[in-house]
Amino acid sequence: MDTPYQPNGTGFDALDELDHVDWSRLEHSYGQGVVALGTGDVSLAIAGDVSRSLAALRADPSLAISNGLYSNICHQGTVYQATAYAVPFIAAVAAGDVPDEIRVPLLALLGDISIGGSHIAPDGSRAGAHGDHVDVLVTKSLATSMERLSTIRTPRLAALIQAIHSLLVQPTDARRDAVESAIDAALTPPATP
Repeated sequence: MDTPYQPNGTGFDALDELDHVDWSRLEHSYGQGVVALGTGDVSLAIAGDVSRSLAALRADPSLAISNGLYSNICHQGTVYQATAYAVPFIAAVAAGDVPDEIRVPLLALLGDISIGGSHIAPDGSRAGAHGDHVDVLVTKSLATSMERLSTIRTPRLAALIQAIHSLLVQPTDARRDAVESAIDAALTPPATP
């Protein structure tokens, strides 16, 4: 397996580099490449198409994350070959000049990916890495991509990033639980005085 491409740009500029990856050969939750699931419904149009899901972050981040990225690359906690190639783009967007309404769910997605990539899903039957050496590929991609996020200083987001780093170093149930707790904390809006 190749090493996943790391975009040079950050924020939405990173999405200009999506064509550096041959998405057509990568396995995701619906199969390989672009899998047409329906027409007319935008949510179905991006499910089955990892590159289009990433590109949709510009126009409709909520739809892109929930119906596209989670559906394609972290489906019910299972991660795939395409997940490893999407991770650098997700991290690059999150590291850029984007509002927290986009950054926070992207970091939560990276947290869920780290949990899925930290163990193997037998026969794709439950959460985990699905496919030969996908766990290793996803973990390496996360480790390389997470370096971009070192400038994020918001305490609840920095805690999530640290929990992901810890899980990458030592994949244990306790560290998976710590990432889940950090995701919950990151997604909980800060209390207003």
